[in-house]
Amino acid sequence: MEPITLDTELAKKLDLGMRSGDTVELPFPVVYIWALNGQNTLKSQIKTSPALYYGGWACKAEDLQAITDQQGLPIPAGWAKATIDTRDGQGFEAVTARYVIVAPIGKRESWLQGNGQRVSHYVEGGRRHLQALGFLAERKGDNGNAQIIPWGPVVLTAKGYQAKNLLQAFTVWEKTTAGLRYKVAPGVPAWCFYLSLGTFGSERQAVNVGQAGAQSPITPISAWIPEGLTPERMASLFVGQEVAGLMADYQDQAQEWLAAWKAPAVAQAQAEEEFFVGAPPDLADEIPF
Repeated sequence: MEPITLDTELAKKLDLGMRSGDTVELPFPVVYIWALNGQNTLKSQIKTSPALYYGGWACKAEDLQAITDQQGLPIPAGWAKATIDTRDGQGFEAVTARYVIVAPIGKRESWLQGNGQRVSHYVEGGRRHLQALGFLAERKGDNGNAQIIPWGPVVLTAKGYQAKNLLQAFTVWEKTTAGLRYKVAPGVPAWCFYLSLGTFGSERQAVNVGQAGAQSPITPISAWIPEGLTPERMASLFVGQEVAGLMADYQDQAQEWLAAWKAPAVAQAQAEEEFFVGAPPDLADEIPF
């Protein structure tokens, strides 16, 4: 039996007509990955899922599996399955990684208030929420012969202090690589070069955040800047002409999504439910549904 076909633009138009009117969704398949705070009590998980101890990134296993099945993609190399506990005491299956290799495409930012509203600007007592659309890659092979293989679009999502850390990571990458990029690719933005975001090193890094008397530790995410970064190494991180074209296309398709949080106020009902690994709810990040 021959598969049923339909003009791509017509299919998109008819699909959008029945999507929820109160939220803006990306018009292409994408997996949401949220910043995960590692827990000192989970040191026993280092060998099976190191992100549970060191911190890093996580996504729902069923969401990732749906994308891989639909797109014919493998689970990215180095990602590990784990069970994550939620606030209600029940666990769910996740896939975790200490770091991700990604080329940023666009970002959106808002502030969550205690009264259930999302606003586009800072308000006292509000909590920053950042989502960054990017093109994910995976590293395959050993250190001497490792290759960066394009994977597909993802959304990195972080709240509170981790949102600030993610923004800082983007800034550090852009500034640190400016000189080398001028030599190897004048006029090419930092976002056309893959960067690694997450936690690194053999020692667990944790910092206490929050108001005095109510502080809790987080495992801050950051950008990895290779020691002795050379022009040749910088050039090897270039996404390539084909992926750059895909990134530009995804950016065009995501314009409504990127602008959605610029509205004066959005009801918290549109915000995603939060999950966490042992951390207080205000330090948790979320799985978007």
